[in-house]
Amino acid sequence: MNPYAIPPLITCIILIGIGTFVLLKNITSKLNIIFSLFSFSMALWLFGYTKMYLNKDPSLALQWARIGFLGIIFIPVFAYHFIISFLNLKRKIILPVIYLLAIPSLILSQTNLIYSGIKEHFWGYYPTAGKVYFLFLSMFGVLFTRGVLLLFTQLKKETGIKKEQIKYVCLAFGLGTFGVVDYLVKYPIFDIYPFGYICAILFNGLIAYAILRYHLLDIKVALTRAGIFVIVYLLVLGIPLLLTAWGRYWLQGLFGTAWYWTPVILVIILATVGPFIYLFLQRRAEDILLKDQRRYQKALREAAKSMTRNRDLDKLAQAIDLTVTEQVRVSFAAIYLKDEEYNSFKRKHFFPPKEKDRFSEFIPLDADLIKILYEYRKPLTSEEMGHQDKINLDSGLVIPCFMEDELLGFMVLGPKPNNQMYTQDDLIVFETLSYSTALAIENSQFWKELEDRYRKARLQEMDAFSYSLAHEIDNPMTFVFNLARFLKGHFLKYITDPEERSEVEGTCDIIMEGSERVMGMVKAIRQFGQKTTGELEPLNLQEVIEGFFKLYSPELKANFIIFTKEMPDEIIYVKGVAAELQQILMIFAKNAIHAMKYSQEKKLNLKVTKVSHNIVRIAVSDTGYGIKKENLHTIFEPFFTSKASTEGTGMGLHNAKGFVLRHQGRIWAESEGEDKGATFIFELPILQDVKPEDFKKKDSKTDWAY
Repeated sequence: MNPYAIPPLITCIILIGIGTFVLLKNITSKLNIIFSLFSFSMALWLFGYTKMYLNKDPSLALQWARIGFLGIIFIPVFAYHFIISFLNLKRKIILPVIYLLAIPSLILSQTNLIYSGIKEHFWGYYPTAGKVYFLFLSMFGVLFTRGVLLLFTQLKKETGIKKEQIKYVCLAFGLGTFGVVDYLVKYPIFDIYPFGYICAILFNGLIAYAILRYHLLDIKVALTRAGIFVIVYLLVLGIPLLLTAWGRYWLQGLFGTAWYWTPVILVIILATVGPFIYLFLQRRAEDILLKDQRRYQKALREAAKSMTRNRDLDKLAQAIDLTVTEQVRVSFAAIYLKDEEYNSFKRKHFFPPKEKDRFSEFIPLDADLIKILYEYRKPLTSEEMGHQDKINLDSGLVIPCFMEDELLGFMVLGPKPNNQMYTQDDLIVFETLSYSTALAIENSQFWKELEDRYRKARLQEMDAFSYSLAHEIDNPMTFVFNLARFLKGHFLKYITDPEERSEVEGTCDIIMEGSERVMGMVKAIRQFGQKTTGELEPLNLQEVIEGFFKLYSPELKANFIIFTKEMPDEIIYVKGVAAELQQILMIFAKNAIHAMKYSQEKKLNLKVTKVSHNIVRIAVSDTGYGIKKENLHTIFEPFFTSKASTEGTGMGLHNAKGFVLRHQGRIWAESEGEDKGATFIFELPILQDVKPEDFKKKDSKTDWAY
């Protein structure tokens, strides 16, 4: 038995396994099919050469060499075809020509023109080149060179993940180039051991990895692993081969005709120990290379454990974003959560602020991005996601957060520093983080729902209480007011002393002013509790806003306020009561006038934005004294006011909230803090399928749909 036949046989079996695995992984993929054929052609070459090494009959050895050449013929053809498919290049003419050129080689392979004979070397029989063998060698060189040039050309153009993929393939071809030694040995001037099978397994191993998992590993890690593998593999095979080449006669003196069992047993021992040495060296090397990665993975695991204690949804989204950007140092991050009110996924938080344009504020539930997340249910790279019009990923990652079968939200991460790749370990950590995030989201939503129910119950109680309170207060205060007015008129008739007269008049005015204030509050309470009887009807939102401006422009001018409007070109229709919508704007404007009372710059801006196909946003911004952060969520509560006791009842914004809710909308305020102005915002559903001529129809029975 020839021990030199063992390495190519083992490599042949490995190549068949790699090719079969890649093919079964995705049997419909053109790239996978071409690669599998490439692997099988290499396996045929090595099987033929293994049989050649094992044969002691020169004629039979030559016959097996020619059988092996049938596989060699298609190695450069499949390699070039793989590169063309990998780079998505269109070569409709050149590929058929290359396959046609392989046919003459098939015919000539069984003649002396390709292999003219066989020659014995220390490793066994090996074929010699025929007269036309150089033509095949030239075709091999041209195809390989052309393929590598295409790879390098595309490498300069690409960025992100695709660039990393090409790096893998370039590395594989670089290692595979050393396999040319097998072709040169066929000429008499070269007498080098044909170690091309080592290049073959490295080449195919890297290409297979690039196809299956290339997006999960940085190229420097791949190079390290490949280097360690080469060293270990050379030790496993090299020591027995060297012992066979230089210690053959010494072994024959010790063991006689059974000397060859010594290198065979040594190969078995080293092959058994080799994987353990490889894993040990690999772990040590990766601990050094991936030190930073291990650090942030640990931090993310700790964050995943603690985030379920956060009950505030906004704070939770912010914490997740900031944790990921700080620990992983990604260039940007955003988190989207499902919003039933908008029938979309809404952007809850993003970082840094300058990357805002990357993310749409709303992503519909039926968007392609959402369909892909439902299909795969795992973290996906930008390459797997493909181009998305709602988010700009670059070389980033999308991490879905599922709770059972429902997608609660998802995280969007940009590329890591220096465009490093997300590894398999990264994806496992992010998947764990997504489970914890989904649980934390559901927990926050549960507590928010409880708080909303409690708040609603309190307001319902206040509704009932307000009616009785208003009734009990209104009558006595009316009596006090009228009595004070009567006493003022009565006493002033009989008091002649100017000082006493002024004192009595001032006292009565104070009583009347206080009574009026109480009666005003009672009126506000009644308005707050009173159910509106106005019927919602189709409205042109632009006309509603113009009506508000006509009514309130004298007040704005009297207070020297510059008023500006930003309106969309298209007409937007809503369903509502014009007077109530105008009342909302008047409440905002009245608050703004008060807030800008002492401002040097008095500007009021009204902006209308269509945020999605079914939602319109109206924002009123001022340059007043702003709102404290802690008050942003309480200013719409009943009786809350930041004004002096004589300047407001604290019911205006609450009434505005009531109007908005009646119109099936939502309302909130934003402010960067004190003395930085404020923006009051409300959103309404857009009325769909409406035409201008529909407004001319009286008593129409048209069904209006949101």
